[in-house]
Amino acid sequence: MLSTQPRTQLPLYGLQVFECSARHLSFTLAADELCVSQGAVSKQIAQLEARLGHLLFVRGTRCLTLTPAAERLLPFVREGLARMGEGLSALQTLPHEQAISIKVPSCASRWLLRRLQAFEGEAVEVRGSHSHGIDFSREPFDLAIVYQPCLGRYPHSQPLFRERLTPVCAPAFAAKHRLFERDLNELPLLPLIHASADRRDWRNWFAAFLDIPWQPQGGQLFDTLDLAMNAALQGFGLSLGDPTIVAEELESGALVAPFAPVLETDHEYALLARPDSRRHGVQRVCHWLLEGEGHP
Repeated sequence: MLSTQPRTQLPLYGLQVFECSARHLSFTLAADELCVSQGAVSKQIAQLEARLGHLLFVRGTRCLTLTPAAERLLPFVREGLARMGEGLSALQTLPHEQAISIKVPSCASRWLLRRLQAFEGEAVEVRGSHSHGIDFSREPFDLAIVYQPCLGRYPHSQPLFRERLTPVCAPAFAAKHRLFERDLNELPLLPLIHASADRRDWRNWFAAFLDIPWQPQGGQLFDTLDLAMNAALQGFGLSLGDPTIVAEELESGALVAPFAPVLETDHEYALLARPDSRRHGVQRVCHWLLEGEGHP
């Protein structure tokens, strides 16, 4: 029986990839439609299968075949995607409101969206980005959350919170590897998740807290902290996470922090407003994020 997933943890992109692959019965054709590589499609399907605990496709030499689990799941996925499409279409018929646009690094989008849940007033449009900075002369945003050195700040930026990093993982991964019983010096032996090719986050964390030098080797490598967090949520390994950004996941138990040390880095997340903006709504959003209930 397929388990019920909390809505906040639904793997929506993985389900979209599954529906597309099932429609074509081909990872190659699905990759063409989604404008990604075949390897990316295969990885999404493998992650979805691991999460569900069921194989979804029988991989043949020429084509794919749906498994019984996939045949059972597919109608629900198609109906759900269709309903979401109908909802988006319905929004287009509403009178247009000029939303307050906010650019945010993908890794901080979790924090921002939680803070905006209780905000009442202006419509807010949030756009995630792999970029950590902003150029208001070229980018049409009202506000931006930037990731910056504490001693090399953007002019007029207003700090939101200092970056802190601590190891986090899924509860099942912690139980499997008995992390709550481990010594810190055993961490390098575990499956680690890295958010950058230079592995600098783990390198800095180990340098601060380990008694022995660490030599990088192996581990899961992702392009962004957000992807690393998603991998940790799915039980792929131990990742460094910011307790402020993943506070909800830690409170709900979706993630656990099995080791006490927290590294305060020399970077921070800060808020920037377009210098020439005179929109009252922009000031209201700024006030909410900096001084209202949304401030950490």
